[in-house]
Amino acid sequence: MPSSFFNDDAETQKPPNEVLPPEVAPKPGNDFKTDEGRLGAVMSYIPFLCFVPLLNMRHNEEARFHAKQGVMLFLIEALAVLFLFDRISDFVFTTILIAAVAFSIAGIFFAMQGRNFRLPIISDLAERTKL
Repeated sequence: MPSSFFNDDAETQKPPNEVLPPEVAPKPGNDFKTDEGRLGAVMSYIPFLCFVPLLNMRHNEEARFHAKQGVMLFLIEALAVLFLFDRISDFVFTTILIAAVAFSIAGIFFAMQGRNFRLPIISDLAERTKL
């Protein structure tokens, strides 16, 4: 008696160690390897907590990637908040602050999914710095 309801033809079964073609195989670096990396990535986009993965998770590449972006976002947010007190450029820096918060939310969203997402300008700045 067959052990399953599906067709057991030899041509429909794949060998157990078959290598997937590149377009089907998961790409390395798109998924987190550990839950510590995911937690560090989420913490990276929360103001003031962005320094925790940078200092405590130096060995985790995913956490460092997101921590660098998070620190740059934190600096931009702090700069925007400082310039909000000046009424001359209120609209410009409010827009920058809203964009930074949107990037933080996007970073948290992609970090919870376990994906590395390069923020358009922030990731380039983060890669150039020596944090």
